[in-house]
Amino acid sequence: MSEARRLRREAERRASKLARKSANTIPQPQPSSAVPEVEPEPVEAPVAEPPTPRPVSAARVAANQQNAQRSTGPKSTVNSSQNHTIHGLARHNGAFRLLSSEDPLGFEALKQRLTDEHLPTTETESILVNAMAENHWLAARAQRLQDTCIDQASGVITDRQMASLYLRYHITHTRAFHKNLSDLLKLRTERRRADLGFEAHQMQKEKHSMQKNVHECIVHMKDTEILMEVCKYTDALLKATRENPGFGPAFRAEVQKKGFDLSHMEEAFLQAA
Repeated sequence: MSEARRLRREAERRASKLARKSANTIPQPQPSSAVPEVEPEPVEAPVAEPPTPRPVSAARVAANQQNAQRSTGPKSTVNSSQNHTIHGLARHNGAFRLLSSEDPLGFEALKQRLTDEHLPTTETESILVNAMAENHWLAARAQRLQDTCIDQASGVITDRQMASLYLRYHITHTRAFHKNLSDLLKLRTERRRADLGFEAHQMQKEKHSMQKNVHECIVHMKDTEILMEVCKYTDALLKATRENPGFGPAFRAEVQKKGFDLSHMEEAFLQAA
């Protein structure tokens, strides 16, 4: 227990003891036969009536209505979204817009130059090119605002808080620009690979067809060579059979000794003879 708390409790005990002693020494009041005094009834205070409103003139009503019309602000969504625009570096609901101090023709020229450079062929590529133009424009806007926070003569930053804010926006939009460019190049690379894969498949298919045709030509050439040899052999056999009538039986006997069967050729030989 702390010293202050101990002293406080001792003081409370002494005060309680003195109060008990004082209560024991005070004489108790004796009952009196006198008529008790009657307390007077409280008198209610009068209720104040509310003040009567002052009449408003028709001119005052018309002036209030006119002031109310001026104070409601713009009715259009586009104008109302620009009421609290400070720097215009953040997209409002994801939408890009130009400031009144900027040149719309300059932005269109930038977008046209990027379109001529990348030549988008699909809807996705057009979206990426437009996003590149918007992010580049916003990065340039952040750079201009950042320059206003620096003393051009001495190079000293006059407003560090706003300069830091503009620098963050400049980095954000610059990264977004390069991200859009990377996505565009990656998309085209994937499409080029797909096209090359299809072309390679077609070339492989055509190569296989050409190899098949070459193989068939080689087979036909060999068959033709064999037929030519057979024709030469048949012609020589027929010629020998005409010049020497006994050549045929002797030839067949010799062939049969070697185990060859020429029965299917005999009919051709007989027909030709």
